Amino acid sequence: MTGPRTPGKRTPGLHLYVHFPFCRARCPYCAFYFVVGRAEARRPYGDAVLAELDRVVKDPRFAGRPLRSVYFGGGTPSLLEPAFLAAVLERARDRAGLVPDAEVSLEANPDGLDDERLAGLRAAGVTRLTLGWQSLREEPLRALGRTHTVREATESLADARRAGFDNIGVDLMFGLAGQTVAQWREDLRRVAELGPDHVSAYELTLEEGTRFTRQHADGRLRLPDEDARAEMFESVDEELAPAGIVRYEISNFARPGFECRHNRSGWRGDDLLGLGASAASHVANARWTNVADLDVYRQRVESGRSPAEAPDVLDDVTWAAEDLYLGLRTVEGTVVDDRLEAVGADDRARLRGAIDRARASGLLEDADGRVRLTRRGRLLADTVFDDLLSVGGAAG
Repeated sequence: MTGPRTPGKRTPGLHLYVHFPFCRARCPYCAFYFVVGRAEARRPYGDAVLAELDRVVKDPRFAGRPLRSVYFGGGTPSLLEPAFLAAVLERARDRAGLVPDAEVSLEANPDGLDDERLAGLRAAGVTRLTLGWQSLREEPLRALGRTHTVREATESLADARRAGFDNIGVDLMFGLAGQTVAQWREDLRRVAELGPDHVSAYELTLEEGTRFTRQHADGRLRLPDEDARAEMFESVDEELAPAGIVRYEISNFARPGFECRHNRSGWRGDDLLGLGASAASHVANARWTNVADLDVYRQRVESGRSPAEAPDVLDDVTWAAEDLYLGLRTVEGTVVDDRLEAVGADDRARLRGAIDRARASGLLEDADGRVRLTRRGRLLADTVFDDLLSVGGAAG
């Protein structure tokens, strides 16, 4: 049986994710762990996060490895008090170390981002904002359960610029009920005119247990057909590239130099520490997730216990398959030999077989010593990824 590996040249970087599960409202598509309201629990929760940080950085696997990025996600992290953000960053700097140019990202809802809060976030040490626009049309915003307006969305970008943020991304969704290709293209052109540095464009996914999934199952939610969704996917490139916002990963686009370093670290296979309820961590071939319950999380941390559920340790072929999958998500692709260096001959042949099948189907191509998805391959990426990951799953 494969045991936990020591972090090495395959996972050189160390990064931090902090989950803040509090939200003002329940979005009908969201499958992340969150709670609505419970403002009285925010401060005790923050104290528990700081205590968890103190605990995990004592792990010898993290010694001498300063953090390269910090990402505050949720939930709605923009509800956090800037003082708490500053405390986390100061504690991380003191206990683990931060590289001098560490990227510090925070997800933010457009509503509630007044000048005072933006100044506080900036002063706390946040260097990069991701604004959860999702749509630039009022009707889809209401259907998505968002609490902001189109005007608040567009003003949030201008306000953040005025507050001194020079690295701002926006999140968008397509494949929504009632959405047409023409509307989506028009929205993308407007986004390009507004000038964010980064755009994440995600197709609506029907996640298990969400209200949208139930509505779709009983016919109350009708989504665009497959051809329309494919055209929406391809149109992101076509509408944003002329504005200098270019694809660097399947769902992510940026001006050169504004790619999200934290997300890139994940596709590169760097190590990640996750703090907070439901936060996931991965170090070398070990994977674990904190309990997805606010109160149980706090109880465990406050009693000196780990909030993590039982870890999952990947065998070498599953780890390699995951590495290939992550690398192929990026536009530049991956060097296959580098990903297979620790895999036995039989499993190496099986993984190469999956690569060869995708190449023969026109879904992968060779370029500059790397293997990457073709344009058609990006549309059918799940087919490539499922084949690769099934090799690892079969071996495990």
